[in-house]
Amino acid sequence: MRFIEIILSGVGVGLLSSIAGIGGGTIMVPLMVLVLGIDVKVAIASSLLTIIVTSASSSSVYLKEGLVNLRVALTLEPTTALGAIVGASITIGLPSSVVRKVFGVGLMIISVIMLLRTFTKPREGGEVKNWLLGIASSFFAGVSSGMFGIGGGVLKVPIMNLVMGLPIKEAVATSSFMVGLTASSGSIVYALQKLVDPVLVLGFAMGIIPGATLGAKSLKGIKSKYIKLIFSMVLLYAGIKLLL
Repeated sequence: MRFIEIILSGVGVGLLSSIAGIGGGTIMVPLMVLVLGIDVKVAIASSLLTIIVTSASSSSVYLKEGLVNLRVALTLEPTTALGAIVGASITIGLPSSVVRKVFGVGLMIISVIMLLRTFTKPREGGEVKNWLLGIASSFFAGVSSGMFGIGGGVLKVPIMNLVMGLPIKEAVATSSFMVGLTASSGSIVYALQKLVDPVLVLGFAMGIIPGATLGAKSLKGIKSKYIKLIFSMVLLYAGIKLLL
């Protein structure tokens, strides 16, 4: 019964994340902690490993369509991966009660970023610029990924689009390609500490893939701006709950 509950939760994560246009980890970790009662460190560790599994399908599609900027991805990823290792190490070194509160603050920041992205017009793109700033910023995207069990796309996409000048579709595709690599780096740190729950990973992965497909199909009749607005408020509420 518990496993079925996890799969159904995964369907919900896949559905909501594809409609809202954000990574599943942003929904998965609060759901594991607040609804399923999972320890926050186990939730973060299991979320990262799930992201590796689920990101493979989307990144392969983007690669086939030629939307991934491999030069940007391979330039930013070493720094991002290092950040993920640092972030995971920080989380492991902190008490779970502190991690819970730090994650709550992180969710509140993500909700604000989502709000800003909803009302900010993406750049059309042109020549890639600000390489050093992009590399430095990607380190912090990696830290957030490792610390909070998220893919980091909520930071990577604005960095590549607004800072480096990639077209928005190319930024999203390149971020999706990088997510699995970044999550792999953080996952190794958590796996060495035996914090990954394979049942959670399997159950959520089984649910997220069909849920994301369903969400993508239903997206045509939904105004994504309003969905993102509502969802940012939900993330803000979840962040406050984790702080209490």
